[in-house]
Formats: sequence, structure tokens, C-alpha cells
Amino acid sequence: MTSRERLKVIIVGGSITGLTLAHCLHRIGVDYTLLEKRSKIVLQEGASIAIMPNGARILHQLGLYTPIEESAAPLGISDLSFPDGFTFQSPYPVKVHEHFGYPISFMERSQLLDILYSALPDKTKIQVSKEVSRIEQDDSEEKGLVRVWTADGDVYEGDLVVGADGVRSRTRDEMQRMASLSGNADEYAIGRNTMPTDYSCCFGISAAVDGLKPGTQLMNMGNERSLMLVPSKEVVFWFSVQKLDRRYGSDETPRFTSDEAVALCSRLADTRLTEDACFGDVWEKRKVFNMVALEEGVVRNWSFGRVVCIGDSIHKMGINLGQGANCAIEDVAVLTNLLRESLTTKKPSNKDLENLLRRFQHVRYPRVSRISNVSWTVVRVHARDGLIMKMIGRYLMPYLGERLDGQALRLIEGAAALDFLPLPRDSFPGWKKHEACNEGRWGFKSGLTVLVSILLLGAFIMFLGAVSSSRRLYGLLISRDWS
Repeated sequence: MTSRERLKVIIVGGSITGLTLAHCLHRIGVDYTLLEKRSKIVLQEGASIAIMPNGARILHQLGLYTPIEESAAPLGISDLSFPDGFTFQSPYPVKVHEHFGYPISFMERSQLLDILYSALPDKTKIQVSKEVSRIEQDDSEEKGLVRVWTADGDVYEGDLVVGADGVRSRTRDEMQRMASLSGNADEYAIGRNTMPTDYSCCFGISAAVDGLKPGTQLMNMGNERSLMLVPSKEVVFWFSVQKLDRRYGSDETPRFTSDEAVALCSRLADTRLTEDACFGDVWEKRKVFNMVALEEGVVRNWSFGRVVCIGDSIHKMGINLGQGANCAIEDVAVLTNLLRESLTTKKPSNKDLENLLRRFQHVRYPRVSRISNVSWTVVRVHARDGLIMKMIGRYLMPYLGERLDGQALRLIEGAAALDFLPLPRDSFPGWKKHEACNEGRWGFKSGLTVLVSILLLGAFIMFLGAVSSSRRLYGLLISRDWS
């Protein structure tokens, strides 16, 4: 088979998403070149990543999960604390493990990148220091090429371009430009509220701290901020999510300096995590840290012609739910399944590929939107952002935990996977035998009124049962510190 008879994909971005796609394309015999703008694939930037069962299962299918399992720190329990001193424990991480056979695990992002990169069979397909500057499409069936120009003047040709280049995606910008030239600017415009920023996140990795037990997630819920820590045997992963002074539009995403990160973390130094440790103890042992904006949102159109975006470039979520990278890995699985299906008889035509990309969005959009909506709410519940979120977090979540855990578990059920490789640990009860695209569209953000009404009613009934006197109820209501 000649090079033009074989499908060729150009991947933009050497992210976890891009490298996972490279592994998948290799498995189905599709040629590819990956372009990464940085000088190295594996860089230490202070970030960690949560491996959820939906992402773990796909990585397991690709033969990549064993080194992840050996390196990652699995969660066993979550300890949550509030400004009034109230605390409770959630067994949600244990339930996840029992239901799906995979724990919620944390590891350094650089470690996962190293695992993915090291396992690639042909590293000559990975090109670093290749910043994409322009993308063009030739619509003629005779040639039908997509060309990618890089800042150093090189040109790469293929049949399909996949942008796995993150929230500030050059691929998405080029899709917008090409759409504008074809008269479709409005359909592809990124408005101010497409991926707005309400929160920042300062994150880092510290050396192990006495008093912090490995396997226990610590969540300190403040007022308009949350602080999460995941201790492992050797290090502590930590994240501080802080509400900003206002909402920043997609066109004005803020950047933060090291001095701003230091100032934020210094203000949190006295925050007590356990009887024996404060955040200041963790901060003093910091190895690396960074501070970024937390964009949130789902882009309306994911492809133009034979150019498509996946992962953070089209759906960006807050960190609290831990689903950002895992949803991106699901994107990879669905796109790979569709590409493999299209190759059963002959190389797909330009029109076939365009239809395939539209089908990809049709399959993924409902599930991604649902998870994005839940993530939006979880960020605000953890940050106690407004009275409703304070009420849910402090007075409902501790007592309706089992029901809320059930909703969270259902987010993982029915997750996409590679349909041409065996499904490891599929016997665990949490995995549902149905297509991910058949899920309902219910989400916390869009259904927030319904959610709050149901929870408030249930909590009120439970509360009345616990309070024997209406006079006592009145006294509790007027004396309670609602801060």
C-alpha cells in the first residue's frame, strides 16, 4: 500500500490526549505524525492528574495500566472539613474501586507522560519544537490533503488533523479562521462565555508531611475557595481553587505570576488539615508549584472539514471532579473506533471523514456536556460559592452522601472504551453493557433547580424527623451561624 493509499493523521499536541491517540492509531494501523511545540514531551510543571476508572480502563486496554498502577497513589477515603469545624468522611473512593475494579488514583502528570511516551513503538513519529502556525485544507478528491505549517517553516501533509493542544488550542483557532473564510464564522465563534473563567487554581507537589496519611484525600471547604490534598508515600499533591474577583471572558483569560501563587498559598498557611498538620507544613516542603486559570465550558462545534479538536481544546472542566483528562481519553477511544470502522473496506473519502467527525461529536457531546455540568456544580459546592452551594455542601451532602455517590458513580457507568480490544475488569458490577451515547442528558448545571428542590425536600423531611419540637427547630434556625 502506497503512502497516499494509507490514511495519515497529523496530531497537534504531545499531551496525554495526543499520546494516547498515537497509541490507538498504531493499534489500528493508521499512520500518524505528532507535532509538539515544546522542546520535550516530558516536562515537570508541578501538575498531577487523577486517573478515574473510565480513563484507566482504556489505558489498560492499550497495555499501559500496569506501570500506572505501580506508580499512582490510590484513594481510600475522603475527609471533608468546613469553616464551622464540622467534618465528615466520604467512602466514595472505596465505592468507585468496588464498582469498577479501578481506584481513583493520583500521579504526577510528568510520570504519566513518560509512561505513554516510553511505550510508543516508533518515536520518530513524534516531532518536538514544532509549533503549528497554519492549517489549510484541499477539498479536491484527487489530492484531498490537509497541510500543517509549523513556525520553523516545515509543512506536514495528511488526511486528517486532530487538535489535542489544550484549552489555548491553535488547531481550534485555525478551525475558526477557515470557517470564517467559508462564511461560517458565527457557528465557530468562541464567545466570551464559551469558556469563561470564574476560578483560579494553584497546584503543586510537596515532599511527604508527617500527619498526612497516604490514601486519604483531604478536602477543606472554605468560603469561595477549596483546598484539596492527596498524600502519597513520598509526596503530597495539592490544589487550591479560589474564586476570582469577577468572571473573565474567553478572550481575557487571566495569567498568574509566581508571586501571586506565593501570596495565595501564604494566606492559606494556617488552614488546619488534621490535628497534626496545617497547609503551611505542606507549603514549606513544596517542590514545584504553579497557578493557572480554570476555564470551564464546552465548545459548540468540534470539527471543520477534516480538522477536529478533542480534549481540553473543546471541553474544559474544573479539577474537582477529576474528569478532564479522563473524558479526553474517552474522546480518543470514540474517535479511534469510528476511524477503524471507516477502514473496513477502503480508505475513507474526504466526505466520509467529514461525516465521521460530525458523528464523533454527535456521540460524545451529550456525555461530555453532562459531566461538564456536574463538574461545574462540584467546583462551586466545594468552594461554598453562594447560599445554595453552602446549603448543599454543609447540610445536605453529609447526610445524603449515598444518593449523591450513586449519581457520581453513574457518570462513570457506560463510559466509552475501545471496541476492538478486550475489556479488562469488565466483570465488576459498575460497568454497564450499553453504548455511552445512549445516556440521558441530565446535568447538575442545567438541572440545578430540580436537584436543589429534591435535595432540600429530602433533607427537610429528614431534619423534621430528627427534631421533635417545632420550638427547638425555630431556635436552631435563628441561632445557626450560616457562614
